[in-house]
Amino acid sequence: MLLFLFVGMLHAQEGNTFLEDIDKGWKTKTIDNVINGSLGIMLERFDQTWPTWMLRAVRNTMEKGLDKEVLDVETSLTVTVDTKNGFVRVGDGGTDGEYMSACYWNRSNGHKLLAVLLGKPTDPCIEVLCTYDYDPQKKTLTPEPDILKGYRWGDKGEYKQIFCNLPRKGKDITVDDWSGDDGPVRHTFTWDGMKPVYSKTEPYEYDDGLTPIMVRFKGAQPNVKDFVTALLAPDETDESRNGLRQAWNFYKNGMKQMPGDDLIVDVQNGYVGYVSEDETNRQVIECCYWNYGDKRHKLLAITNDLTMNGKPVVGQFTGITFYKYDNATRQMNVVYGDEVGLALDTPDGTEVVTHALPRQGKTIVFTYHTSSGKKIEKRLTWNGTKFE
Repeated sequence: MLLFLFVGMLHAQEGNTFLEDIDKGWKTKTIDNVINGSLGIMLERFDQTWPTWMLRAVRNTMEKGLDKEVLDVETSLTVTVDTKNGFVRVGDGGTDGEYMSACYWNRSNGHKLLAVLLGKPTDPCIEVLCTYDYDPQKKTLTPEPDILKGYRWGDKGEYKQIFCNLPRKGKDITVDDWSGDDGPVRHTFTWDGMKPVYSKTEPYEYDDGLTPIMVRFKGAQPNVKDFVTALLAPDETDESRNGLRQAWNFYKNGMKQMPGDDLIVDVQNGYVGYVSEDETNRQVIECCYWNYGDKRHKLLAITNDLTMNGKPVVGQFTGITFYKYDNATRQMNVVYGDEVGLALDTPDGTEVVTHALPRQGKTIVFTYHTSSGKKIEKRLTWNGTKFE
């Protein structure tokens, strides 16, 4: 099930405000005629005052009554609406696109504090945190620009490398600071009933994508279902696998797949294949594994290939990833292609590489799509230690 939205068209719509202009102007502009303090109404008035494609996307998703809407499968651009926790977010799978989030707190004086965070990581890198007091009597949103008092925002130079995290759950705001020479730190601001108050600074432990993944299973050995379940665990954040994640949940609960989706689970051959397509777009994710010759490890491969309008494309998460599973620890870790003999010369003119994992056998097929339209296939076979 693929849904594509051309964000460029949203950018081109009349009334879209540059983040630099919002940064310069929001602190001195009170927003009136806010008829109530619901998150939807407050965001509507913010968007009418400082219009952006991100707020429009949030409002569109809210009007549809959805809690999540994927706008672009290729980049995993997704709108999240968590009405229960008073939180919304627009973001992708880690590209250089713009992003936003918003939430609010109930103040002890009967008012609300609204926070809207907007940012983009490049050209130039900018992040704007807009915070407002909502007065239910005056029906206004009054800027409170110094809400994170106790931490200095303005003394880090033009490229601050400081990024704020609004809470989806809980009430604390954290600020990740990468601008120091001693490594990243995280500043925590704790809610006191009226505002977030600076609480502590500590080293920031971040996930570099190489954290071991625990594989839970019953019996003597895991099977392909155990491996896929581990890859799709809630704390695994690769949003490009959201379609497979949904299909996998349907499969485990004995439910019919969504229109356009197909899922193959072949436990005997250690293979899972997922296809999602509509009139113009097709995503294919395959997963399989092989045994090492030492009988103590397994090699897992997962591919992600995307076709748009009949043409394969390169996305943020397209490609092939390998994991080495250890029987002793029941964990798997990412391994790089050259560690398993994956050394292929790319033909001249190659634009995109697609992959085909074997449902049976040990041979991966790499297809190189060139600018001339020619397709070149190369095959590598697992020998228990490496591909050759």
